Amino acid sequence: MTEYSNDAFLSHNGADKPAVERIAATLEKQGLKCFLDKWDILPGDQWMRNLENELSGSRTILIFFGTNGIGPYQQAEAEAALRRQIQQRQHCIIPVLLPGASPEHIAQCSLFLQGTNALKFHTLDDPLPHRVLAGLLRGEDPQHLRQLIRAEATAPADLLQTLQQWLSGLCFEWQENECWVSEGQGKRCLNIPDFSGSFNVDSIEYLLSWKSRLPELIGREQELTALHDWADSPNPISSRMITGEGGTGKTRLAFEFARQLREQKGWQAGEAQGLSGCWYTASAGTLLVIDYPEQRPEKVSALLDALARQSLSCKLRVLLLGRNGDFLKQLTQTAQTIMAPGFELTGLTGGDPNAWELFQAAWQQLHRRQQLVVPPLPLTESSFQQWQQLNTAHQRPLFVLALAIHRMLQPDARDLSAPAILRALVQQYEINRLVKEAKQLSLDPYSLVMLRALAGISGKLDSEALRQLIQGSETLPLDIRLPVLNQLKQTSLWSQDGVAALQPDLLATDLLHYALTEVAGDQAGAWQYCALTAAADSSEASSILGRLIHDAKFILKRPWPLQRLIDWISQDAERSATVNAALNRSNLERTLLPLAIATDQSAVQTYEQLAQDNFATYAPDLAMSLNNLSLSLAESGKRAEGLAAIERAVAIREQLAEDNFSAYGPALASSLNNLSNRLSDAGRRAEGLAAIECAVAIREQLAADNFAAYGPALAGSLNNLSNRLSDAGRRAEGLAAIERAVAIREQLAADNFAAYGPDLASSLNNLSNRLGESVEPTAEQVKRLMEIRAQLQLIKRRIRDEHIQVPAHLAWLLESAPEPGNEN
Repeated sequence: MTEYSNDAFLSHNGADKPAVERIAATLEKQGLKCFLDKWDILPGDQWMRNLENELSGSRTILIFFGTNGIGPYQQAEAEAALRRQIQQRQHCIIPVLLPGASPEHIAQCSLFLQGTNALKFHTLDDPLPHRVLAGLLRGEDPQHLRQLIRAEATAPADLLQTLQQWLSGLCFEWQENECWVSEGQGKRCLNIPDFSGSFNVDSIEYLLSWKSRLPELIGREQELTALHDWADSPNPISSRMITGEGGTGKTRLAFEFARQLREQKGWQAGEAQGLSGCWYTASAGTLLVIDYPEQRPEKVSALLDALARQSLSCKLRVLLLGRNGDFLKQLTQTAQTIMAPGFELTGLTGGDPNAWELFQAAWQQLHRRQQLVVPPLPLTESSFQQWQQLNTAHQRPLFVLALAIHRMLQPDARDLSAPAILRALVQQYEINRLVKEAKQLSLDPYSLVMLRALAGISGKLDSEALRQLIQGSETLPLDIRLPVLNQLKQTSLWSQDGVAALQPDLLATDLLHYALTEVAGDQAGAWQYCALTAAADSSEASSILGRLIHDAKFILKRPWPLQRLIDWISQDAERSATVNAALNRSNLERTLLPLAIATDQSAVQTYEQLAQDNFATYAPDLAMSLNNLSLSLAESGKRAEGLAAIERAVAIREQLAEDNFSAYGPALASSLNNLSNRLSDAGRRAEGLAAIECAVAIREQLAADNFAAYGPALAGSLNNLSNRLSDAGRRAEGLAAIERAVAIREQLAADNFAAYGPDLASSLNNLSNRLGESVEPTAEQVKRLMEIRAQLQLIKRRIRDEHIQVPAHLAWLLESAPEPGNEN
């Protein structure tokens, strides 16, 4: 039998030494001999050789994991211990989680520990984990130790954690546009970025980024409580969305929530970098944060749809962060079933004591982190409140923090408006710095400014995008000469194989606006086009551009040189087609409507010419372009032109459907539905009614052949038809139409209540409204109305009992209501 000189070798990160030393002292008092480097290696000893000898001479290796991560020596010690365990076929490792740590920290060290139980210290003051650890080192009967834990009334449920259970994972795989979700071995940990351990006074990106946590989160207690209630709800899978303008603190709130879930409830939480791959989950629950889903709507919608179809073993929450809720309108019916009502995050309004507290805390932290004496506040509380009342943007936490930074740097600054503050900070921290660096490297003075600014359109310019952008600027040619890739790699812009956008978003907005208006001038259109086409995903990049334009126009009050982009692409049909393809998506940002109209008109002209020579081949594309143009024109208020476009699209699709109904009937029905809306908007209700009647007839024919595919669309058209008939005073026919919609949705809900039950309730509610329109309802109508109300209450109760989630516009289904038959 092997003789060991130590009962335990204590492997740990030096930053966790005080906690480890305390545990070691408790073990020694219980008669166990522990090797701790601080105690047993003297000055002048051969450090590494001593560690090797003591590790092999210890019966058990305790590997401590704390919130400080894995130390360099600790990693080597863990690998040596694992080699010994494998070679000797002897379990000699016990992972120990210090207060605040989770199995994620073990996974960062080695996945080979996944089958091992870990001992978790919630607090060092609890004697139970000390007693259990001593028993493990003595080799006491495991059953006896489990009984010891069960006998302790206050023993934490997760005192012993089986890592195999924790180290499961979610895997997102994509096949074309379809997402496949499966459970299996995780490979990466969800990320919560954190700059709080450092302080970079020379970086405005650091000072204003939520990642620096400067200062602590203030004024969001109510929202945090609501998020925790959502996490604690019994639903196995649930998603919700936080909306809000830039600078309101959506991302900061989301990741503070993620951090609390990790530290307080043992969840795995954070942001998955991209929406494909494998991530660890936790048995307590998993939170996935997705920022700006509207930039990749099809992919996020497909992911939510796939998740809604799963029976996952772990509790999963998906938190979406966006500017508005328009993205939710295009979720599939199945994805809607896991959507909980979201909420909007607004600024800290004038007079809110939290706003003044935030300003004071920021002022103090800015100086203390630089180890400076904190001077008196530069503003009184009343003058601060007056500043907040000047502009709603001043109520956003980002601008409160920016004000503190600006007054620290320029105490005598007079213009304290949001645009002036942001421009001063961008000028000092980015523009001046990059111009100086470019001159020192003998580059074009504004080349680095332009690259940093253009990265804002895609979020990041990777190596391939940079090559394309550099080549495009040389081919055109453009006045600013960009550095070649090898030169760029020697600059401060180069990081992680590319050039990242300036953060937060409003800084990127201001920098790009400066680059396009002050540097590019009349070439602003060409530069925007080059950045869009160089992006890895031009559709996502166009969405970001739309957001940047919105922020510049409505927050910074600066006009955007969008017309220069329109003029540039209008000179070349290929350029226009490229941008048109990037804009061909749902929920297009309103700021991009002028660009969409220009590219749609160009597409119509192109396909008109092609269709003259080959109608069969190019007519479908022409009809699609006209349909898109109609939507863009109507959205921008040009209703007459939009109506003319959709009338032409309908005529073309009618001709196509005559030859091939199965192929072009669905598209014709969609165009007729669009035409009905346009005609109604123009006051031509009779023609609008005729159009929706044609759409219903087509969808009836399609549903007769394939009810599963076209039944939901038919019910939607019947719902619209009911509204049109009611508007025309034909209430009896409108009532019949909504009755048919209810019948279809009852049939759909019978097969899939979670997906179609809420829609059924919506149609029943519409039917109730139709019946209520009768001035003197018949006895049969009164009876039917009572039946509908009873049916609605049954549906509402089932939705609540089965924890079925409903879209935000159907939140009334979650309200409590009297039981059927109990109404007075």
